[in-house]
Amino acid sequence: MTRRLEAQDLIHAALSLNAVSDNNFQVVASGAVLGEIIARRRSFGRVVWFWSLSGPQLPETMQGSGSNATTLEGAKAALKSSLDSWLQSATGQPGDVQWSRKQVG
Repeated sequence: MTRRLEAQDLIHAALSLNAVSDNNFQVVASGAVLGEIIARRRSFGRVVWFWSLSGPQLPETMQGSGSNATTLEGAKAALKSSLDSWLQSATGQPGDVQWSRKQVG
């Protein structure tokens, strides 16, 4: 199911993590899945936290918006920063924002 909402709805929305499985989280705000954070083991037992902002229709400059971090807190902060950048450009534009991921609930 696709969820439509205004970018303005996300400006003050709290981000939360919904556990999908161990070390695999959906990032949710205003009832919409905005992205995900997943931990992966790498060489020598090192854990890397991959994050992606996958909900909105992103402008070309943000396509493939995602990266990795050494901690869960770092991944949350990076995803939030990417979302904030998107919101800065989106709030000046009229109309709805279409999230490409399914609605939570």
